[in-house]
Amino acid sequence: ATAPSVARDAKAERAPRIALLKLRVGDTLRAMASGGAKPQSTARRDALHAMEEEVQRKWDALKVFEADAGEPGQEKFMVTFPYPYMNGLLHLGHSYSLTKAVFAAQFHRLLGKKVLFPFGFHCTGMPIQAAANKLKRELEVYGSPYPIFPAGKPQPVENKDGQIQITDDKVELKFKAPSSTGKKGLKEFKILLSVDKGSFKEVAKVPAPSAEELKEMGNKMSCMAPLEGGNCVYKVQAILADGSACPEGKESEEISIDSAPKDPKGKDKKGGAPGKPKVAKKILAKTGDAAFQWEIMKAMGLDDDDMAAFTDPLHWLEYFPPLGKRDLKRFGSPIDFRRSFITTSVNPFYDTFIRWQFRKLKAGEKIGFGKRPTIFSEIDGQACMDHDRAEGEGVGPQEYTAIKIELVEFPKSMETLKGKKVFLLAATLRPETMPGQTNCWILPEGRYGCFQAPDGDVYVSSHRAARNMSFQDILKPWGKPQLLQEVTGQELMGCKVKCPTSAYDVVHLLPLLTIKMDKGTGIVTSVPSDSPDDYAAFMDLMKPGKRDHFGIKAEWVEPFKLVPIIDVEIDGEMRTMAAQYMCEKLGVQSQKDKEKLQEAHDVCYKLGFDKGVMSFGPHKGTPVKKAKFVFREQMVNANQAFVYSEPEKKVVSRSGDECVVALIDQWYLKYGEESWRKSIEDHMQSKDFRTYNTRIKESFEDAVSWLKEWACSRSFGLGTQVPWDEKFVIESLSDSTIYMAYYTVCHFLQDKALNGKDGSSLSSIKPEDMTDEVWDFIYLNGAMPKSSKVPKDLLEKMRKEFRFWYPMDLRVSGKDLIYNHLTMSLYNHACVWEKEPDMWPRGFFCNGLAMVNGEKMSKSKGNFFTLKDIINKYSADCVRIAAANCGDTLEDGNFEEAVAGKALLAMPVFLDTMKNILSGTEPLDDGAEDKTFLDRWFANELNRLVTETKTHYETMYYREALRTCYFEFSAAFDQYRDVCKAGKRKMNKTLVMRYLEWQMIMFSPIAPHFCEHGWSLMEKPGSVLAARWPEPTSPTNTLISTQGMYMFDKVPHDFIKLLEKASKNGKPTSATVYVALKFADWKVKVLEILRARNSKGLLPLMSMEEMKDNEAAKAQWKECMNELLQDPSLKPHGKLLGPFAAFKRDEAALLGAGCLDATVPFDELSLLKESIEYLKDKLGMDVEIAMAEDPKPGKEHQDAASQSQPGKPAVYFAGGGGAGAGGKAKGGGDAKAGGGGGADKGGKPAAGKTTAAAIIKDLKKLDEHLSSRSYFDGGIAPTASDHRQLASLPAGSVDEDKYPHVARWQRHISHFKVEIRSKW
Repeated sequence: ATAPSVARDAKAERAPRIALLKLRVGDTLRAMASGGAKPQSTARRDALHAMEEEVQRKWDALKVFEADAGEPGQEKFMVTFPYPYMNGLLHLGHSYSLTKAVFAAQFHRLLGKKVLFPFGFHCTGMPIQAAANKLKRELEVYGSPYPIFPAGKPQPVENKDGQIQITDDKVELKFKAPSSTGKKGLKEFKILLSVDKGSFKEVAKVPAPSAEELKEMGNKMSCMAPLEGGNCVYKVQAILADGSACPEGKESEEISIDSAPKDPKGKDKKGGAPGKPKVAKKILAKTGDAAFQWEIMKAMGLDDDDMAAFTDPLHWLEYFPPLGKRDLKRFGSPIDFRRSFITTSVNPFYDTFIRWQFRKLKAGEKIGFGKRPTIFSEIDGQACMDHDRAEGEGVGPQEYTAIKIELVEFPKSMETLKGKKVFLLAATLRPETMPGQTNCWILPEGRYGCFQAPDGDVYVSSHRAARNMSFQDILKPWGKPQLLQEVTGQELMGCKVKCPTSAYDVVHLLPLLTIKMDKGTGIVTSVPSDSPDDYAAFMDLMKPGKRDHFGIKAEWVEPFKLVPIIDVEIDGEMRTMAAQYMCEKLGVQSQKDKEKLQEAHDVCYKLGFDKGVMSFGPHKGTPVKKAKFVFREQMVNANQAFVYSEPEKKVVSRSGDECVVALIDQWYLKYGEESWRKSIEDHMQSKDFRTYNTRIKESFEDAVSWLKEWACSRSFGLGTQVPWDEKFVIESLSDSTIYMAYYTVCHFLQDKALNGKDGSSLSSIKPEDMTDEVWDFIYLNGAMPKSSKVPKDLLEKMRKEFRFWYPMDLRVSGKDLIYNHLTMSLYNHACVWEKEPDMWPRGFFCNGLAMVNGEKMSKSKGNFFTLKDIINKYSADCVRIAAANCGDTLEDGNFEEAVAGKALLAMPVFLDTMKNILSGTEPLDDGAEDKTFLDRWFANELNRLVTETKTHYETMYYREALRTCYFEFSAAFDQYRDVCKAGKRKMNKTLVMRYLEWQMIMFSPIAPHFCEHGWSLMEKPGSVLAARWPEPTSPTNTLISTQGMYMFDKVPHDFIKLLEKASKNGKPTSATVYVALKFADWKVKVLEILRARNSKGLLPLMSMEEMKDNEAAKAQWKECMNELLQDPSLKPHGKLLGPFAAFKRDEAALLGAGCLDATVPFDELSLLKESIEYLKDKLGMDVEIAMAEDPKPGKEHQDAASQSQPGKPAVYFAGGGGAGAGGKAKGGGDAKAGGGGGADKGGKPAAGKTTAAAIIKDLKKLDEHLSSRSYFDGGIAPTASDHRQLASLPAGSVDEDKYPHVARWQRHISHFKVEIRSKW
């Protein structure tokens, strides 16, 4: 969906457009989506690489991408992209989002604007420092400079059902070989086994393969190891060539053959025949095998000899940013690299800029100081940052809502607490679902503490959660919560509790065996209507046998019916109880079906949060993602809950204690402050802010209302120190909010080096010269600094540069940054430029994440590519084409390698054709460009497509732009060329040169190297990137488009199908085409009545299939048929009225009311005669054009002529096997392209029939469905689903303001004639 306030959504008079794609183009597109095998030879790819290198040298020489401020009033366009984090190489995920900015920059340059696309490299924060420290520790522990690592953790091989297969009492294990062996060779691997926690013993040896073989195997080994009774644990020790041993590897999970599942007859599946597969069971959950930092660095292509240097975090800043710049240049990114830089205090110029920014924020009272949740080591008495951790690097605080569930019925063991308010604390991430509680879960064997709480209350919780709360001033004293007593879950079982906001007055505590005491409070809310895990467990307790096992009474479970709380669409229908639906759909039998429950959980929670609407409770009708925060706040204010945090995962300090989350003093930004927030909300609703898509805008509105106080300082990591409190470092998101302004002037400061050390070729400014007064002058129209060492003329030039380029016109990003970086950018701009809202960002475009070949990008799946790798494989332009084809919405895009592969094959062919034309090998006609219909049609197609493509680029629908500017544009040329060849005539030179020039310009934002090379072949001056967008030579003529569809698509297609039918007993040798000037008189009368009824709104323009569910339409059609049957002039044709009227009704429903006209709007006879050579070529025989009103002698000719009607000529084939009779197509007999009177007995048209299929009738849902795809089924060519869906739409045009994607799709699909659509 798109916002009606922006240009993309503005209603404009648009002439109907006719898509003239030939069928073979659709076949090509479908092949691109499904095929694309890797070329056998690399010659084409190598040629494209060479071409790209040559083109980039040309761009460098011309300095195409370097842009300086223009004159006041000159149009400009500034686009930016979030600088990527430099802890590795750029990858395909970066490039997917990046192309949106790249395409926009080049398109706006073609519009004649001054365009600036700068690019920086982000190094602030903890990840680089943590990775360097991790590598340093590895070298300290395992040896330096060439460490000796242990083998990886053994993993048992599982089948598709998650079972471990056993053969002859052996289990297959897979493990990683050591990633470094101290430059020594590998000899063998010892497999060690421990049974029931006994000592490890050697049970097998595996010879090591050669280094080359191991590399081919991806450094992974496998072996068969004995499996004994009891719980078995394995580990691997690698033996080196000199006889020394590597350290022992990690232990595997426990594996037990005794715990194998039973078959339905109660027999162990483990007992199979000798040599046949048996199964064992894992006792513990899979934890994976963490990679050493050394391995991660090796995967980036680093040599062992270079590794030690990366223990210094500053080396990362020197190494990776230049590689990022290298890859961006290879990609053809239109970046002004003079303005590139790295962040952190290593760059002294950027450091002064960030310090200035934060002093402005503090002066504006936007920064506060106070306690904020932080990972904390009690032993060390301070924050435990990544470098201080022995375990848990990268883990941060996880915020929970603790629901206060009041204990109503006390067990005997807690009688001493009677008289006090006792609350069980249930930690949840979904407070908005609390009205749906039916019970509360507790772990029977869990040991819970009863802790003294404020106001004399008692809180029951796990000891771990209570310890965390005590460091957050929730329980006292600090770090030592006061324990009153312990209680087990079993003792609490069945007790009555009162759950706040629940539909039930009281519910019961019930057992859940999957509760973990080391996560959350050990007490879990139960909402079975929304949570698949809760649903499965609750349904288990509905079974008497399960209840008896736990000692649960029926009255604790059975009276509590599920409470629907969220309405969410799943699988095309609204679900009121998503958990029940997904569990039934996936066949979940019990809470032990872990994989199915995980799948159900992912669907319910993702769709529920993103698209669900509350259906019960105080926020009924509110979207879930809004209700969550509002409802939590209400519960907290009502003292029904409180917020606390604990580490996301286990964190252990290097001192050995398990860390907690503690509230410690920090600097924070006051996001969410009312007046600040209001200014952002007003800006987002103004004409000065554009999001290109209403879903993006809604996400920003949610983010602005959600974002609250944000800790902006850290005690560790790379970055700029807080100017007034230098023991803190500004964190990585907080220093990345207004740096776009730094781009405008940084080339005056540091164009010689990314780190700013060498200064600029444009000035002699030093970092210390960039005082706050200087920055104020440049950015805030401050007074000229009196004592500045920077020359006044240079200061004026820098201010001019900023004032020209700002505000930023477009920022492109992945959707994951909406809720932090992008919204923070709006806030900070609004503070620094508080008095100049016209300096705030003008536009944000966000897209989904990138999948590759339909799957999430992953190294384990072999579909993870660095930008360097993917360019090497296909070339830059082929990658860009595939990226353009990914899609342009918040839905995840799909990068299809097949599309890149097909582009790799097609582009050299195009260039060869171009060379033939330009060299004269394929001669052209120098005559007038409009002397034939074919020439006029081709010129009209060029005008139509250049207009459509411009609209797609303007609205950032790049997949649509790719379709119109490349696929359809080249298809129109192919059609023109084919018809000319068939008629043995030359193509018109003016038109062909226009086509080639326009093709190079229009396609250049997507494939600039290809187009630049073509521009040079045409001997055009300068660069194609500096050309101007083509202006149509005339407005699109829809009549010419209609004639083109008729002549080059419909007629030959219909005739060829008839020829196939007529050739069964021998191919005919000639054809006579009969053209009717008008309908038969009775048909003219039928059409007159249909038009009259339609003008009054009394004609139901829909198929009989759709009328089944529409009583009003059925009544209207019945009245229409009665009117036709009662007309005296029509009574002789009674049996034909229904089929003919239904055919024209259906045709009008698909193509518009013009189908009810009694004549066609062009000279059909002249058009066919002019194109007769084309028909001869298509049919492979002699063709004659005749009037239907004057047929040749003979009954067969008269029968054929009688079937003709305006717009639908008939054809009679003669010769071959002899003439047929009775209208049946025998060899050489007649086959007639009918005139619309042919229909089946049910009154349904013979052509253009629709069949029952899954269609979306709700326009809002259809708009959302089409927001991420060009066609209904999601491919890159239309299918039968598009045909059926179009037929289901209401008559007339769709409201483009409300349903922009439906309107765009409807216009496009409607361009195809019904005859074409019916064959999809």
